[in-house]
Amino acid sequence: MKTMKLNSIFALGCTVPLLAALCVFTGGCAHWPATPRLEQAGAPGYRPAVNRPGQSDDLLVVLAISGGGTRAAALGYGVLEELRRTEVMVKGVKRRLLDEVDMISAVSGGTFPATYYALRGEKTFEEFEARVLSRNLEMELAKRIILNPANWFRLPSGTFGKSDLFAEIYDETVFDHATFGDLQQANGPYVIINGTDVTTGARFSFTQDQFDAICGDLSRVTLGRAVATSTALPPLLTPITFENRGGTCGRKAPAWQAAAEAAIGESETPGRALLRARALQSYENPARPYIHVFDGGLSENLGLSESLRAFEILKVDPDEMVLPALRRARKLVVIAVNALRFPEVDWDRSPAPPDTETLTDQMWSIPVDRISLDSVEQVSEKLAAWQAAAPAEGPERRAYFAQVTFDALKDPAERLYFKQVNTRLTLPKEQVDRLREVAGRLLREAPAFKRLLVDLQ
Repeated sequence: MKTMKLNSIFALGCTVPLLAALCVFTGGCAHWPATPRLEQAGAPGYRPAVNRPGQSDDLLVVLAISGGGTRAAALGYGVLEELRRTEVMVKGVKRRLLDEVDMISAVSGGTFPATYYALRGEKTFEEFEARVLSRNLEMELAKRIILNPANWFRLPSGTFGKSDLFAEIYDETVFDHATFGDLQQANGPYVIINGTDVTTGARFSFTQDQFDAICGDLSRVTLGRAVATSTALPPLLTPITFENRGGTCGRKAPAWQAAAEAAIGESETPGRALLRARALQSYENPARPYIHVFDGGLSENLGLSESLRAFEILKVDPDEMVLPALRRARKLVVIAVNALRFPEVDWDRSPAPPDTETLTDQMWSIPVDRISLDSVEQVSEKLAAWQAAAPAEGPERRAYFAQVTFDALKDPAERLYFKQVNTRLTLPKEQVDRLREVAGRLLREAPAFKRLLVDLQ
């Protein structure tokens, strides 16, 4: 999630005042796409579904893929490949563990393999490398800025930025203009693409529950636009804008919001469930007709927030219809694909502090990395509490938290290699291949994953 070293030629898209003036006079500026209107909140849309055919009610598998450019995309894809190779016994039938994945929550670079697999299924393993991992997306963006005269007018308009251009590239060349409606029909795992609300700092997730709050129809939003939002890391990339019509579609606050409000009297802190409810309610403010959203890693870079929030809702809402899959599960598996890197530096060998560019990068990185580490600890605690809270008269619960992280590498030289892989949208093939290989190896060697495989046999 650290600052991507995009080609400096992108600056050309922001420094053409003559063209901006011409744009105003000709009315030729193209703006970001309008957000499809939702007439009635609560209507069917992209929401968690019941288990797919053949899946076990007893086993709930959640995959979280972090941000980190193509480094994260390749690492996440390598984990999908390993899950595809791993066979387990489910209801007495041998199945691939990949087919048991219920939900994938992804951030920034991790959204590419998550979304592509949920949309394309088995074809992912024939197409993803060529359509994403081997592409020079940075150069493609630069070419669109320089070689397409229409973009000379659009970029200075103030309502169309480089992230909007990326959204077009992803729509045209990666996702074939697929929408969340298409994603729902694909019947793959439920994918949550995560962004961050620029104004409030709250999580902005591409689910219909979130879009109910802004009275938007997510089913008609393209996947490319969502992925571009989650990867819109400032200052080199721009936020993506959505129209907010909150309060106009009859949205009613969920029951767990009232339960969370009542529970606040028992605690000094409001808890994640209540903070989430209040964030959604904030969109009913008529003074916010637009919502600007950027990189999801700025609010939590591992994609674990959704799991933490689910545990909070489970705690405050006794309704058996809320999060039924989590209530039914007897084995709960969370796999965190953590592409964070802490490269070796020598700043402390000098009496002079790092230069301004380095410090700017650290201003983003330090809070993001610390929040991520804290999320790992919280998930571990929540899983332990969930396992311990099994009803006395019912079957036991078992929780598994497997982490795919470079810190687990035993060879110092290998660990150093991966921690120095840059955060970019383009990486050499040799690095991509090594990331895919190490992802599978790290998952196989994770103690919780080993324990899961033994229990499933």
